[in-house]
Amino acid sequence: MSSTTLTISIHSGRATGAVIESSIGSMHVGEVFDVAFEDGETPVLPVAGPFDRVVATIEAEAAAFRVLTLPFRDRRRAAQAVGPALEEHVPYDLDDGVLAWDFAGPAPGSAAGATVLAAIVDSARIEQARQRLAGAGIEAAPERLLWAPSVILAAYRRAVGEDATFTAVDAGPGGAVIASFDAGRLCALRVVAPCDEELLSRNISWSLATIGADEARIVVGGTSASRVSRSLAARHAGAHIEELPANCPVEGLGARDWRSDTTLVGLLLTASGEGIAPLLDFAAEASSLFGLAIVRDLQDEARPLVRWAAAALVLGIVAIGIDYVQLFAERRELAARAEQIYSAAMPSPSGGSARKLKMEMRLKELNAKAEAAAHGGAASPLTLLSALSRDVPKDLDVVVDSVDHAPAASKVTGHAGSFESVTKMQEALQKGGAFSRVEVKDVHAAVTGGGVDFLLELGSTAREGGT
Repeated sequence: MSSTTLTISIHSGRATGAVIESSIGSMHVGEVFDVAFEDGETPVLPVAGPFDRVVATIEAEAAAFRVLTLPFRDRRRAAQAVGPALEEHVPYDLDDGVLAWDFAGPAPGSAAGATVLAAIVDSARIEQARQRLAGAGIEAAPERLLWAPSVILAAYRRAVGEDATFTAVDAGPGGAVIASFDAGRLCALRVVAPCDEELLSRNISWSLATIGADEARIVVGGTSASRVSRSLAARHAGAHIEELPANCPVEGLGARDWRSDTTLVGLLLTASGEGIAPLLDFAAEASSLFGLAIVRDLQDEARPLVRWAAAALVLGIVAIGIDYVQLFAERRELAARAEQIYSAAMPSPSGGSARKLKMEMRLKELNAKAEAAAHGGAASPLTLLSALSRDVPKDLDVVVDSVDHAPAASKVTGHAGSFESVTKMQEALQKGGAFSRVEVKDVHAAVTGGGVDFLLELGSTAREGGT
């Protein structure tokens, strides 16, 4: 029995996709389409349903994301910790958006911990994506709604090598996606919003500089690959720059140059079950282990066993009922004791989730402060702020949002008018001599639009008097 799947991406005035006919052991890609349309218009698709499945994308700029490092690799614990950890870095509450995350590589991580890619999308943007599909004549709701950058990177890794070390740059009318991979594991990700060609090239160059890719292997693709390759060759003389290989990772696209359709190729890989982590899925069923249709099938097959299951359930309830009251009382006592320990150790209320992760972070903070005290301490937060105020030029378009003072390395977050402003701020702090090390740990286009958000790390916090 065969099924029909529609893969589609609608973004930046372009609707691309394909219809997949699949059965057990075979898959055929047919009716590939690429439709251009003006802003405000609804694309007219050359394909008609009904479709058994719809796999679609949501645009890159719809999500606020971070690459997070967790001190453990267990998927269940990670699912509990990712939300609170991401919420501290993005302008959304978990209640106002849809969260998606995945491990940053095909394996869940090392024994010491794991790196995950996590993103959150405002619920209204999810609904807009569904309405956009409905307006194009697609009646079925998308079974999978994948974040476009994760789909694009799946195509790059399949073409370049799942365990390769390289930096991917995918550029086109929808902006650019820049990602760094180390032995197949995602290390850094930058998303550049759509802009004119010259500004796009500069923003890509700044993004590469922030992830230390000046001497890396850079693989370029997308509709603007040729122009971006020339620009990068001029700006990054030490890097090895190459375009995506011509050999397409999937069959069925015919004579089309797949390097300009990386989103479509990534969708085809994902729909066929060959997608590569991290893949972020914002569909309502994404968190379920099984699809709803499979669950219904299992229920039908299990119906003859309902009577036996009911009898076993009654026996199980009788067996555990004797001890339940006592266990419940002991559980309440343990929970109360755990809350007392948490309240004594933490300066703020528990918040009800991810307590173990927060306690581990608190322990790390206290150990760092104790180590600093053992070595004579470090400069005060007031001294650090004084050095920032003195060394950063007054006319520089930079706003500091927060300063996290720590003995070994302090962190400064804020907003700037451009990537160049962040670099000027870095150079000014280095020349000021108050810090032994000034590094740009993160800089990306602001989610709210206009300017960039940055994170600076200041090594050996400011010395008294700036000397």
